[in-house]
Amino acid sequence: MCDYCGCRRSGPTAELAIEHEQLIEMRDQIWNDVLNNVDVSARFAELVDLLQRHAVKEEIGLFVQAREFPQMIERIDTLCSEHQQLYAWLSGGPHGGTLDDAFQLLGTHIDDEEYDLFPHIFHALDDDQWREIELAHRAVDQTWGEESRPYPHDHDHPHDHDHPHDHDHPHSHDHDHPHGHGHGH
Repeated sequence: MCDYCGCRRSGPTAELAIEHEQLIEMRDQIWNDVLNNVDVSARFAELVDLLQRHAVKEEIGLFVQAREFPQMIERIDTLCSEHQQLYAWLSGGPHGGTLDDAFQLLGTHIDDEEYDLFPHIFHALDDDQWREIELAHRAVDQTWGEESRPYPHDHDHPHDHDHPHDHDHPHSHDHDHPHGHGHGH
């Protein structure tokens, strides 16, 4: 995962990035265990719970603020529909016929957020918008019974940077999936 603009180091996007890493680690372990006929029911339930909590944070926090930019609306709509598709595919359980599709989509979805959404939006939001996102995250954590945790940060607000950067270049990175399939999406 990249950290070109610093969006993975501070503020609410850092929290979301940490959850992305946890989701990918859980996905990879579950896939490995499924292939080795190991019981994954508890870990799978943890993944689904984390995914749901994470998606709600995005949908009531960052995505709401990103919709303030007309050029982002279609992208946010796509990401929200992918959340729904993930829920549908994961509803079949760890041995459902759509686990492979769900795990592929989870990887591309996270890549799209990390390499496209986060860098584009990271420096565009103002202090009030970041506070709203932080409040949304804390509300979700309280609803899920999680303790509020401080954000990892190098500085007070995630967008306090004076360095220029360009996010209009296409990103290239390997999509590493535990099951060796390419992306058909």
